[in-house]
Amino acid sequence: MENIEKRVRHAQTASTSQLSARFYPGKSTNTDGILPDDSACSYIGDTRGPRQSVYELCHPGVPQEAYQSPSSIAPHSVSGTQTTLQPHEVEYIHKEGGFSPLPTDVCDELIRCYFHHVHFFLPVIEASAFIQEYMNNGSQKINQLLFWSMLLAATNFVDANILQRAGFASRKAMKKAMYKRAKAFYDVDRSADKLVLIQSVLLMSFWYTDAQDHTGASHWIGIAITLAQGIGLHRNPNSQVRGNSQIASEERQRLARRLWWTCVVRDRWVSLAKGRPMRIHDEDCDAPFPWSDDVSHELQLLSAETRQRFIPPDVHYLAGMWVQLVKTSSVLGRILRAHYRLKAPPPRTQEVDELVAELLECQPSPPTAMYDVSEIARVHEYHLQIFYQASVTVLYRPYVLNAPASFPEQSTPAWQKSAQNRAREAASATNSTLEKIIELDVVKSIKPMFITSLIPAMQIHLFDCKSDSQLQAHLAKNRLNLCLLFLDNLRDTYWSAGVMYRLFDRAQTILTSRNTTNHQMISQKTGLNSNTPRHPNDPGNNTIVATEVIPPSIADFTPNSTTSGVPPESFSGDLETNAYSLDFAALEQLLSPGFALSDGHSQGLFAEYMGNVMGEEVPMSLYGV
Repeated sequence: MENIEKRVRHAQTASTSQLSARFYPGKSTNTDGILPDDSACSYIGDTRGPRQSVYELCHPGVPQEAYQSPSSIAPHSVSGTQTTLQPHEVEYIHKEGGFSPLPTDVCDELIRCYFHHVHFFLPVIEASAFIQEYMNNGSQKINQLLFWSMLLAATNFVDANILQRAGFASRKAMKKAMYKRAKAFYDVDRSADKLVLIQSVLLMSFWYTDAQDHTGASHWIGIAITLAQGIGLHRNPNSQVRGNSQIASEERQRLARRLWWTCVVRDRWVSLAKGRPMRIHDEDCDAPFPWSDDVSHELQLLSAETRQRFIPPDVHYLAGMWVQLVKTSSVLGRILRAHYRLKAPPPRTQEVDELVAELLECQPSPPTAMYDVSEIARVHEYHLQIFYQASVTVLYRPYVLNAPASFPEQSTPAWQKSAQNRAREAASATNSTLEKIIELDVVKSIKPMFITSLIPAMQIHLFDCKSDSQLQAHLAKNRLNLCLLFLDNLRDTYWSAGVMYRLFDRAQTILTSRNTTNHQMISQKTGLNSNTPRHPNDPGNNTIVATEVIPPSIADFTPNSTTSGVPPESFSGDLETNAYSLDFAALEQLLSPGFALSDGHSQGLFAEYMGNVMGEEVPMSLYGV
């Protein structure tokens, strides 16, 4: 133990000046008179701030695009941070388990799982440099914050025998332990290497803590975006950088593009999941779009043996799918801005049609064309299908859930009908993809962001459970049940799957109870026994067949004087037994186009998990973002 701590301390003793001398040997390390973040390697912002204007006055010969761009970021290493730990910090890390290594075989399997299941959705690390360092020296010289963050993300996909070998009773227990170790190193980190921080917090965003999201997905993604903008990752690289002609390697630029666009992807889907404003806006950014080569190129530097050990096959295909995910997420951001800005007019039909055209360019190839690729590639393709269909559903769902008020002015009945059909087709396609995943028996490989992408389709199915047509209502119920079955199989891995399962299951119970009550009321009014339906031609049946059900409307779920008057924040009771004494506004919110369950509502949905996981704190996040 002491040797490990000494090695960590030794790896963290390099000062910032030593780092500068290493990467810029011809430059002086004298920093007198220089602002803390003002050097040839810092981003000074755009023209809305004062620093660029002042710099232009002092250096009129330098182009106006005088900022630190991604192309001139100093190289960094996967080795330890530039921090000297204090005794109390060492004690804190020790207490959190940061100096407790996992067995070598467990680490090997976690690293393999990381590159099979995480890297090609979040290509944030330099895979070649990391694997070569890991192969040569294990995890001893790897930045510990980054290392534990990677293991946290990989834990979602390891087999049960790996959990047992690592000494954990459950997957959730291991995830908690990995998070605590990564968080400990984050808390004591005073590194100047912002790239490592960005990489780490993006991976830590897959952890959830409490209902207020103090250190959940939104928190960590916000930190990643702030750090990325702080070093100019959102801007297009410029060969003339504040008079410094030194340009970083192409590998550096590839990493910069991957990091920035990963921030964009996470920002879009977390915004959808949480119902919160996006932090990144297209008009503020001009970073170049990534290429599949940005992901696949560095992997070619590894030996064939190493690639076979850690890297999945079909690398180029997987890298291309990441670019498709970026494109889909970029369009999703524009969809969210079109429908959900508070102070913006609703989109016109022309705007919606333009978004449709953009989405069509992102449409992934049909899964049936993938029989010659690996299982991992198929799983990634199914994810991409789900993400695409979710984006289509989000675009059209206001025209189903909030019709007719949501229809654009001047829209024709044919356009309105087409919009509703497309929403239902996308929701149905989501179920078809779920069936393929179940048939392939790869539910264990599902990524957490998948849960977010299921919600729009489940909203459509739940809404159609209220259809006037009993046949359509039963079909919608079957489709919703398939989604619930899928979520049920993810509950042991993702807390968010349990939340969504309980929420939609209880909502379905409310609708069933309401339909049953309506059925009984109709029977009483018509003098018919609900158990003895009559034929429509029966002369004793004057008005309606007893087995018909009048489905409730959205208005039926609005609180009134006959309900309990419980505020939405108290939506934590037993819906099965108190369906008519609860505030039905919560269900109305569930069927709204801008649905995002409030933090207060979510707490009661975790009741079944309290005390069920060995010593675990129960997080209150809503989605698997």
